[in-house]
Amino acid sequence: MTPPALFRGPLPPSMAVLLVALLVLATPVLAGTLVNARCPCGYHTQRMPLFGGRANFRTVCLFPALCPTSHALVLVNLLDPEAPSPQCPGGKALPYTDPSLAPQVGGPVVTSWNVRDRGLSVQLFSHGYRCPRCGRPTLSFSFAGNWD
Repeated sequence: MTPPALFRGPLPPSMAVLLVALLVLATPVLAGTLVNARCPCGYHTQRMPLFGGRANFRTVCLFPALCPTSHALVLVNLLDPEAPSPQCPGGKALPYTDPSLAPQVGGPVVTSWNVRDRGLSVQLFSHGYRCPRCGRPTLSFSFAGNWD
């Protein structure tokens, strides 16, 4: 029995290009990261969408921040630092990238993001952040998935 014609000899160039395009396009592209935050005092949030998606990664880099007026964990856009956080009354949320909130010893990196054309590189560590509720450096983050 002879094999089907599709498998005899080398692939025609147009078929090779199509095959490569299908393989590249079928590769999953991970965009933003989902994280959970938890403190032993009972404070927690789930599935916070960090960074940006495929459609907005050049203009949006969401990152956790401390809202001093509501004592809550909110998101701020690091690529637009002058924009107020809609989740923080008064809009003066302080991102956890600020040296006053950064952990002294943060443990392993949960996730990171680089925006080369803006010279921005941020990392979110697993623990050591100030909790919005109790104020102690016991807030921890864990990976919860990806979003786009």
